Amino acid sequence: MASAYWGEFRTHWRPLMAATIGLGFGIGLSAYTMSVFAPELLGAFGWSRSQFALLSSFGLLMLVVQPITGRLTDRFGVRTVSAIGVLAGPLAYIGFAIQSGDIRFFFAVAVLQIIVGTLTTSPVYTRIVAERFERARGLAFSIVMTGPPLVGAVLAPLIGSLIAAQGWRTTYLFLGGLTLVFGLIAVLLTPPHIGEHPDRPQHVQTKGDYRLILNNPAFWVLIVGMIMVNFPAGLVSAQMKLVLMDSGAPSQTATWLVSIYAMGVIAGRFACGLSLDRMQPHHVAALALGMPAIGMALMASPLDATVLLGLAVALMGMAQGAEGDIAAYLVSRRFGLGVFSLVMGLVGASIAGGSALGAMVLSLTLKAYGTYAPFLWLSAGVTLAGAALFLTLGRSPPRMKEVIA
Repeated sequence: MASAYWGEFRTHWRPLMAATIGLGFGIGLSAYTMSVFAPELLGAFGWSRSQFALLSSFGLLMLVVQPITGRLTDRFGVRTVSAIGVLAGPLAYIGFAIQSGDIRFFFAVAVLQIIVGTLTTSPVYTRIVAERFERARGLAFSIVMTGPPLVGAVLAPLIGSLIAAQGWRTTYLFLGGLTLVFGLIAVLLTPPHIGEHPDRPQHVQTKGDYRLILNNPAFWVLIVGMIMVNFPAGLVSAQMKLVLMDSGAPSQTATWLVSIYAMGVIAGRFACGLSLDRMQPHHVAALALGMPAIGMALMASPLDATVLLGLAVALMGMAQGAEGDIAAYLVSRRFGLGVFSLVMGLVGASIAGGSALGAMVLSLTLKAYGTYAPFLWLSAGVTLAGAALFLTLGRSPPRMKEVIA
């Protein structure tokens, strides 16, 4: 049994590497780099923190774009869809680099990044693992999902130093070139035909797939639960460094703490992946997704010791690391491969929706109170409630029947 478990990695190392690199240098990387740029942009252009907080609300676009991306991946395959995203993605970094200070232009570029960047997200790349892994699926998902935080952990301090030495415009161009090069490597490593179902009639996909998905109770638990646990997600993307500085950390210390957050994501991914292969998934989900509440409470408290702030971001990172693994694992076990990317797209849309809702509330609380503490306390409660929902999934999940053309 153990040899079969590890044998899947020996057999499928190339597609696993393709998915890990592709996801690592896709749009998910911005969650670990945008906050490093935030103080520079606010200082250069005089934007307020409440204005900047609205950036995460554009995740509402994912409500539309993610399911479309999932459906395209189910029909045309990983290689075709990801190649388009990789080639178009650097345009957003160029846009960020040439901006002149009009926040409307900045937001427009962010919208462009979301639309094209969705083609390099988990509904696309996790399809590789869902097709190639069975016994070690949880750990394989963890490895793939480790891509963005691993790259982020390495790049966050480098970007901070590059901004200080060369300026934020040059650093944006550097990021664009980097994502293009490694994205193309991932495309070349991806085996052809993964996820391709061009002969499946469109009317069967539309009528049959959506009916079975919506009638599956697990779908609604995933959707509502992910909305709630992602309510504070805006804090850990564009706002994390600002939150840490608001909690008392100096600028350079805050940059390194962002890197600790990324390392926490990596640790959470592997711990969660191994647990999913060996324990009841609903227990793993409830425990792992409830952890950020502790970190948010620490950050909201008057305590500002660097070690406590490091613990807070590590806990939040570990939970963020578990989230992607849990979503992909539950979808792969509860739904058929024929609709895997579609369901992942719908779950991804709920994640984006929760983040966008939280971003709007964050903007309002910042405007009203001028500090992050009220939002942190609110987010801790919403997160705990969302994590508890996963306990309703029970022990023995029924698998949704495949829709056969």
